[in-house]
Amino acid sequence: MATFSELGLSEPLLEALAHLGYDEPTPIQEQAIPALLEGRDVIGQAQTGTGKTAAFGLPLLEYVDPDDPEVQALVLTPTRELCIQVTQALRAYGERRGVSVVAVFGGAPIRDQMSRVKENAQVVVGTVGRVMDLMSRHALVVTSARYVVLDEADEMLDLGFFEDVETILSRCPSGRQTALFSATMPPEIKRLAEQGMYDPITIKVKAATLTIDTVDQFFVEVPDREKQEKLVEVVKAERPDQAIIFVRTKIGADRLSRRLNDAGVRVKALHGDMSQGQRDGVMIAFKSERERLLVATDVAARGLDISGVTHVINYDVPNSPDIYVHRIGRTGRVGRSGRAITFITPKQRRDLQAIERHAKTEVGPWSPDGGEKPKPERKPRERETRRPRHTKPRRKTEGARAKLIVKAGLKQGLEPADVIGAIVDHSHLEGEDISNVRLLDRFSFVEVPASRAEEVASTVSGKTVRGVPLKLEVAKR
Repeated sequence: MATFSELGLSEPLLEALAHLGYDEPTPIQEQAIPALLEGRDVIGQAQTGTGKTAAFGLPLLEYVDPDDPEVQALVLTPTRELCIQVTQALRAYGERRGVSVVAVFGGAPIRDQMSRVKENAQVVVGTVGRVMDLMSRHALVVTSARYVVLDEADEMLDLGFFEDVETILSRCPSGRQTALFSATMPPEIKRLAEQGMYDPITIKVKAATLTIDTVDQFFVEVPDREKQEKLVEVVKAERPDQAIIFVRTKIGADRLSRRLNDAGVRVKALHGDMSQGQRDGVMIAFKSERERLLVATDVAARGLDISGVTHVINYDVPNSPDIYVHRIGRTGRVGRSGRAITFITPKQRRDLQAIERHAKTEVGPWSPDGGEKPKPERKPRERETRRPRHTKPRRKTEGARAKLIVKAGLKQGLEPADVIGAIVDHSHLEGEDISNVRLLDRFSFVEVPASRAEEVASTVSGKTVRGVPLKLEVAKR
């Protein structure tokens, strides 16, 4: 393992890294930084949590001339949250070099951003839509941006931004240096790399083993009515430096944060119904460690990459094992250990077993002393035979699945939780029956049991969410 100084970084950046507590480069940093410092184009296949921001950000900051007022570097991101996060990281890394980094994203006054770009923006970090808007107003000129980064390119593709990305790249110098980072490499991204990059070097890093292996995982089995009281006990026993407490819904995030604050546990909520200014304020306060505990939905926490998070608490069991892995990957970063604690009710034992199978890991019972007790023997069959006759059996998500197309998406302000909520509220399905929710610009996809698909499409069509009438149809195979 090389050190940061051996990668060829200058003293101001090394001082900034030491000040921030970064000791050793991650695998993608060790491979990407030297290549980018040599001027090579780089394709980095890596997920959030592998250290990719520093991998492209440190060479970018070496490249920028602090005495040149032009926009010399451009970083494109798919979401506002990621834009803010990358901006904060670059400002922290480049503070000792005196490089000016400006963020531009939707949901904030465009005139303020126009003036900041025109005054002194050497590095612009922006969402695709806002960058296009500023370019159309001639407020952002990228003809001198010879260092361009596409961060989370596959998400830009999913969100329907790829034509705009190609337009932006066409305005940048043909002799630019380009870095493209993406968790997956669908054909469209490969085509973009072939057409818009020069002899790129490809670096692949997997995040799953890094995150799972450095996180101690526990579960707390508790009746639903006692969850809040137990959460207070867990937080006080664990005393996390910083923790993200995940809940499924925006209403749940508000309700839990109020109850915790009433119980004397200071927390901040983060969810999609908050204004962008409120969300930015919470994220910045959490990022700067002014706030210790954050109650968040999965959607709101998207792109929230903070190395100081010591604990992830799944107050609500995630809808799928994949979401579980993504959640707990927000702790145990950059060689540090982390702890993940998942709350389950007695009826959710199978959800936990599915998570263990999928992640190829074991989740042990939590105890207040921090140790792990032997796992109790699980007897689901016996529990089922003793179930009172008036209770409903738990639905299984196994079996044939069908994809539904929802004729509304991001342009209408929908979020995954809105789609799930509409189906749960207006059909006989439960949250655990719904999977693979994916939102694009003007429509969305969701999977449900095939035997119920036509019924769900019929009963939910015509219902309204956020003032948007929904129309659902079963996708034809």
